[in-house]
Parts: sequence; structure tokens; C-alpha cells
Amino acid sequence: MRHKPLMLLLLCVFLILLSGCWDREELQQLSIVSGLAIDKGSDKIKNRYRVTVQIINPSQVAGGQQGGKVQASPVTTFTETGSTLSETLRKISTKAPGELFFPHLQVLVIGEKVAKEGIEDLFDMIERDAQFRVLFPVFIARGNATAKETLEVTTPLEAITSSKIADTLKSSEEEWGGYKSTRADQVIQGLKEGNVVVTGVQIDGEAAKGNATTNMQQISPSAQPEIKGMAIFKNGKLKDWLEGHSGRGVTWIMNEMKRTVVNLNCGEKKDATAIEITRSKSSTHVKIKHQKPEIYITIHTEGAVLENNCSKDLSKSQVLGQLDEQLEEEIKQEVLLTVKQTKKQKSDIFNFGEQINIADKHVWKNIETSWEKDIFPETEVHVNVQAIIRRTGMTTKSYINK
Repeated sequence: MRHKPLMLLLLCVFLILLSGCWDREELQQLSIVSGLAIDKGSDKIKNRYRVTVQIINPSQVAGGQQGGKVQASPVTTFTETGSTLSETLRKISTKAPGELFFPHLQVLVIGEKVAKEGIEDLFDMIERDAQFRVLFPVFIARGNATAKETLEVTTPLEAITSSKIADTLKSSEEEWGGYKSTRADQVIQGLKEGNVVVTGVQIDGEAAKGNATTNMQQISPSAQPEIKGMAIFKNGKLKDWLEGHSGRGVTWIMNEMKRTVVNLNCGEKKDATAIEITRSKSSTHVKIKHQKPEIYITIHTEGAVLENNCSKDLSKSQVLGQLDEQLEEEIKQEVLLTVKQTKKQKSDIFNFGEQINIADKHVWKNIETSWEKDIFPETEVHVNVQAIIRRTGMTTKSYINK
């Protein structure tokens, strides 16, 4: 009983502290931002950026369709211009129905013109502001379409454009492996180190017709976003694009290959055999020879025959051995093509320099200042691929005659 007054006092304090949240925000007062697009503004000083936010319409996303007809767009965009990202977003608040809410941001799309001028100034606010969870993917809008137009394309099957772009990239990573995802935190880290690669997105079709609800009601849409290419950044500026096989080489080297399909020739018949890569592991190490670094990339991969438009008898171990060697050479050439293009741009997007520093700090200290400009383009890169085809499918002999 002696402690009863103290317990009552503590109970009163807890009741006061737990009675509510001083900084609470009602859901109805928030504008949930699902996508952010940054384009070049009209002026290099006053209006450097034109920023667009894509806000979700909760009633349409939750309610879907009424009476078989779309009542309103599931998303709405607001655009403003300004000198900084912070200023521009505050200006948008004069148009948006509620406070901009960024924790559910799904994509950031940056216009190609902005990317060529430099993106270093764009991520300072994103890194500082606690509202931004820096795990969303970043894209570069390619071609004539702006980032705003890319974000405004209405899409079938997926009501929210930003979700469509993010889901397409995820599906592409898991099934095709041609282009890796680059999150905002990875872009920030890459900008600090000097080099980074960012996924590209472009509009397939007519951008002008994409900004209409009728686009999402067509069996074959007039416009739709498409994942395409990897942008090479050096010192914060877009320098070049990695396309096709050279883009897939990035995924091989960075040990992010999940699944893909590699076509092999059969004699004079091009791309006759399709091999599905089911497992892959890559590693990179450095050797110092005569005070010069050499890069060694090793790839272990397994695959299965998906398609064999060829008369080869896959029941023979000798034939499978030949396919293994073909697969190894094909992957090796893709990787070397990627390395060649990054050397041409003098951009060490794979952080080989960091591995040299780990291998021999003395050598790295001597070459650090001239690494990308002079040393990297001349450095030998050795690629060793070990591939094995585990399965041939339900049949080993093709019905195609010799």
C-alpha cells in the first residue's frame, strides 16, 4: 500500500503520454504519391526542373468500375516547375487535395535531358527526407517522350501506371534478366562513387494517345511503357546506353542473373536452340601482375533445353558437351561486350577499382587518380564461364530431319 500513490502518479503520466499522437495525419487529408517524374524545366536557374507527381485516387482503385464503366481515372498527376526539388513539390501542394505522402512511392522516372545534364542534385532531398523510403526503383525516360508522359500512360491490367512500370521491371528481372533494377539508395551510393547504371523505360507506341482512359480499355493499347536499356552514368551524367546483350552482361557480372534464355546456333542455322538459364552465380577477383591489376570474372551457370529446332540428338553426352561449350562461349562474349563498352566510356560501373584497393592498397594508391581515364580502358579482363545443361525436356531427339 505504501507504493499506491506512486503507482497512481505513473498511471496518470502514462495516460497523458498515450492519449494521442501530436503529429497524426488523417488518411483523408493525405495525397498518396505512387510515382514521381522529373523533367527539364524552362530555365537553367529559376525553373531548372519540371516535376510531376502521380497521386492515387483511392475511391477508383478500391471501387474499380461501376456499372461496367470507368467513372474516373485511378490516378491523377500534378505538375509544377522550380529551381529545387523541395521548392517544386511545395508548389504542387497548392494544387493537390492533400499533403503529399511519399512512403508508398513506387517509381522515380527521370527525363533523358535531365540525365544528360546531371542528376547529382536530385537525390539530396530524397536522402535527407524521412518520408522517402529509398528502396523504390529509378528509371530514365528514353526517346522523345518525357518522364511526365511516361508516367501518364494509362495501362490495362494494372490501373496505376507506376505500379505497372515497377511490376514490369520485376517480371523482366525474374524471367528475362536483361536489365537489372537500380534502387534509389543504390543510385545515391553510385553517385558518391562516381559511376552507376540505371534502367531505361520508353513508351512503345504514341505517347499522345497514352494519356487517356480509352488506352486502358483497348485490347492492343496505343501506348504502353516498356523496359529498355541500361544507362551508364559517369560523374552524375548520362554517357551511353547498354542495349540487348551488352545490357544483360551487366546482370551476369553483378551476380544478379536469376533466369534468362540464351539462343545457340546449330551449324549454319542461327539461334536454333534455346537454353533456359535456371541458376547462375558470378564472382570477381583481382590479381596484381608486375604492379598492374588484372580482372578475373568467373560465372557458374546451369540450364535446360527449352527448344531445339535442330537435328542434334540430345541423348548423346557428346552433343550435350558441345552445347555446354557453346553456352559458355555465348555468355563469355556477352560479358566481354559489356566490358568493352564500359571501357570505351571510361566508366567503372562494376567497382573493379574498389576490389583492386582490397587486393593491394599500395598499387591502388598509385593508380587511383588515373584509374578510369587511363588504366581501366587498358586493363585485361578475363572471363571464365562454366556451364552445364542439366535437363533436355520430355524428348531428346527432334522430329526435324537432318
